[in-house]
Amino acid sequence: MNLVQVKVEKDVKIAKYISLIRKFDPTLSVGQIKSSIENNLYVVGFDLHYFDVLEDIQGMDRKSVFRGLIADLMAEGAQLSIYSNDELWTLEHLDNRLHTLREISDQTERDMDLESDDE
Repeated sequence: MNLVQVKVEKDVKIAKYISLIRKFDPTLSVGQIKSSIENNLYVVGFDLHYFDVLEDIQGMDRKSVFRGLIADLMAEGAQLSIYSNDELWTLEHLDNRLHTLREISDQTERDMDLESDDE
């Protein structure tokens, strides 16, 4: 598992941050998100190895959606910290990992297509 978690520093735009985070993960309560921000805890997380067949069929890429959440938070001025397995990451590190995972996925798909053509 490659769990990436985000901490968001408390500031005057906390309501906007809560809204964005709930849009990504509606299972998180407003109170839970607010408390996590106020107590400098992980606010939201995502397993980079997450895969859902239905989302794949629908063409949804949750990794991109998660990355979009981070971009949206930053666009609103959020000061955030990104962690993977409790290790502080830079945004560049996250982007590199997402790029690598995309390349692996694409290569696997090409290999499967070649194998099915050979049969």
